[in-house]
Amino acid sequence: MPAVTAHFEDSVPAGGHVVVIAGTDHHPFDRLISWTNEWLGQHPQMASGFFVQWGSTSARPACPGARILEVGELADLLDRADVIVCHGGPNTIAEAWTRGRMPIVVPRLAQLGEHVDDHQAEFCERFATLGRIALARTLPDFIRLLTEAAAEPARFRATSSGSEADRAIARLEDLIEELVSRPRRLSLIGKGRWSCHRRRTSQSERTIAGSQSGG
Repeated sequence: MPAVTAHFEDSVPAGGHVVVIAGTDHHPFDRLISWTNEWLGQHPQMASGFFVQWGSTSARPACPGARILEVGELADLLDRADVIVCHGGPNTIAEAWTRGRMPIVVPRLAQLGEHVDDHQAEFCERFATLGRIALARTLPDFIRLLTEAAAEPARFRATSSGSEADRAIARLEDLIEELVSRPRRLSLIGKGRWSCHRRRTSQSERTIAGSQSGG
């Protein structure tokens, strides 16, 4: 992979063609950052048009970025984004929809230590089937989707009306409720840990910025 000089900036840039959001869950999500760096290694001239929020991860982006963003900073950045790439957090996906964007989504996976379970992967599969997100399951998927989005961002615009977007968000909330209500998750995680996790998840659905304990 060609060398790319990393830029670490505390301030949010005025622009941002592509915005990558890893979220603020305390589990690291190095995979999303490394996949982004892999793409930037192939397209180093594009690095200045990227901004990455990397959260609790040891990897650092080869482009402008920040570990955590204030709520207002995040909103402004997403407002200006032509392309939104994110983890499978429901709040972040909904934020993309409200801005008329179909996000490229890489869900966190429990087997890789990226979350406590695979609820992100489960509802992302459902919304990919409905054509509501562009799901990147593998690095080749990610490279292909990001290349397409960078070349033609209009293909990743949500074409539905505001009312349709509202219905999609409501459906997302229903799926979340369905997933978190399944008895099998109680047996897998344990009642005490599940109660703690559910409180953290509820907080993260309100915002993906701020505390490291978000989802």
